[in-house]
Amino acid sequence: MYVEDLLALNFMMNVFLLYLTARLLGRNVAKKRILAGGFLAALYSLAVYFPASAVFFSWAGKLLVSLLVVWFTFRPKRLVETLRLCGGFLLASFIVGGSIFALYFFAGAQVILEGGVFYLQPARPGMLFYGTLIAFFLLLAVWHFGEWQRHSRKYRFCLEIFDGENKVKVNALVDTGNRLRDPFTGKPLCVASFHTVGRLLPPVLRTAYQTGKDPVLVLDELSGAEAAKFGVAPFRALENAGILLTYRPEKVILSTSNYREERQDLLFALTTKPLSLDDEAEVLLHPYILKKTGGVDC
Repeated sequence: MYVEDLLALNFMMNVFLLYLTARLLGRNVAKKRILAGGFLAALYSLAVYFPASAVFFSWAGKLLVSLLVVWFTFRPKRLVETLRLCGGFLLASFIVGGSIFALYFFAGAQVILEGGVFYLQPARPGMLFYGTLIAFFLLLAVWHFGEWQRHSRKYRFCLEIFDGENKVKVNALVDTGNRLRDPFTGKPLCVASFHTVGRLLPPVLRTAYQTGKDPVLVLDELSGAEAAKFGVAPFRALENAGILLTYRPEKVILSTSNYREERQDLLFALTTKPLSLDDEAEVLLHPYILKKTGGVDC
């Protein structure tokens, strides 16, 4: 391979890797700095012609050059930021390299084993292109998934529901499509699985749920302060409609990693159906919670 071909190929690959790093870590970098960083990294490939090339291509040499290229391209101001960018650059390199090797072997590349050493034919330019393209879409999908995960954190809460001396602790998720309201007071209704709050309910209601009996029919068996905690609310969904039992506990504590609040105004509609397939959420909160909490990140 001629020197100019070696420089051109490495320049294109390193520009692509630096662009992927910028996208992956959400950094806005001028195109001329990415091009300059790619050219600097391409010059590193010329070390193959040096007498001490083994030193340049050792792990220490590769890491040192990666730090230099990242600093030259992104100009980070802190050491932690530099290490984070370097990690992103190496991650992009590994994913692109892995994609190219996967295509290389799936395409039935010839491998020669001689004297205990594997000899591989050079990858064709088209294979390099498709490998980098696959890696680009793979990293893009990972980045979008990470953004979705970060954004969804503000919809997740930990709930501690109290009733007398009893308490349950459950995971809750804000359901932005929840429009249930109490028909008498107009207050928003959260939705909770009976299996989540069952131990807080009076025995007669707990038995009704467990035996498949309509719990609304046994409300008249409650009296005094117990009866005041319960009510009914009609609902309509795409698949069915009916009446749900509503329950107001004594207090509820909503919390995240940096937020905690005690509430006495939460009202729950109880259902016997699971609220999520993977048990990620046992309570679906009404979106009015976000107005009260300001959508605090977990």
